[in-house]
Amino acid sequence: MRARPDGGVLVPDWVVLKVAQRCNINCDYCYVYNRGDLVWKTRPKFITAEVLHQLADRINACARDGQLQRFVIELHGGEPLLLGKQRMEQLITQLRLSCAVELEFHLQTNGLLLDADWIDLFHRNGVRIGVSLDGPPELADRHRVDHAGRGTTARVLDNLIGLRAAPEFADVFGGLLCVIDPVADGAELVDWFLAQGFSAFDFLLPDGNYVNRPAGWTGPGPYFRFLASAFDRWYELEAAAPKIRTFDIIVRALMGVVPELDAFGGDLRRLCVVETNGAIGLSDTVRMCGGPYAADLFNVATDHLTAPAQHFDVVSLQQPSATCRSCPAFRACGGGYLPHRFDGAGFDNPSIYCEALFQLVCRIQQRLRSDIPAELWVKTS
Repeated sequence: MRARPDGGVLVPDWVVLKVAQRCNINCDYCYVYNRGDLVWKTRPKFITAEVLHQLADRINACARDGQLQRFVIELHGGEPLLLGKQRMEQLITQLRLSCAVELEFHLQTNGLLLDADWIDLFHRNGVRIGVSLDGPPELADRHRVDHAGRGTTARVLDNLIGLRAAPEFADVFGGLLCVIDPVADGAELVDWFLAQGFSAFDFLLPDGNYVNRPAGWTGPGPYFRFLASAFDRWYELEAAAPKIRTFDIIVRALMGVVPELDAFGGDLRRLCVVETNGAIGLSDTVRMCGGPYAADLFNVATDHLTAPAQHFDVVSLQQPSATCRSCPAFRACGGGYLPHRFDGAGFDNPSIYCEALFQLVCRIQQRLRSDIPAELWVKTS
């Protein structure tokens, strides 16, 4: 393992913890249930106390080996709220008592089960939550439906609007994640989120690659049009602009800040996924690539959290292609998300969204260069 400047070694400091293996809705683009990975059917519906105890031992080993001061646990699913309030609080308490490092808890939910008691629980336990919301019902319900085929968006909106009057809500709510539907207009969606009172959200490219295309794929062009429209609106809002993570990352990267998010080339050795049965894997979106990437090869009962990264030689696996490394947009997009680069044999390719990312970075750079003095730009040669 590569040494860190502080003397520790590079180990995971972030675990995506699947506390519930099932979901109460059925999004057609979901990388877990509708992109070819069926291993989830073999795992327990909920995580057990034994797996949590073993995970705590592995976190402690990482904290010791990497001289970590903080470790992030992102509670995930399926839908994590299916675990129930009592078991959720017990899980958080057990991990905090068992881990000899400061834990930071995040949680990602579809929002259907959120209520005032959940918000109170998260507030008491210092958990920050994100909610998945793809826009207004007429757009989002094209893809986000329950198992009876009914749209879910209006129910989620009602929950959020009803809950945010509580003072605790602002302390626990981190923002929204919106999967891009290329039929939408980016600027209109930015305005819609703002009109609903949301000031922090992000736009995600649908998961897919060269052998497992996103549904309705016609190429990267529609995704660039969406992102360009959204960026232009965001930029025009100036001080009134919401926080949109993708644009923040690209702007900061163009100013010289290396992106850490895995979707923009961040080091995947810093993250791993632990399933309800204790299986340890790479970023779980990689499972859509099938084969060994979708198999449960390692487990917290027997293996260090670094095992998947070492087994798959992630240092080499995530190395951007020569095309990417020679591209002027590379320092901002990082070559894109690893699963989006898969061609059936390997990852030595640009992302399927390469053209959209390249054009977006160029557009953002052009806007910034027109407003920021040349002497403030990082010299690249």
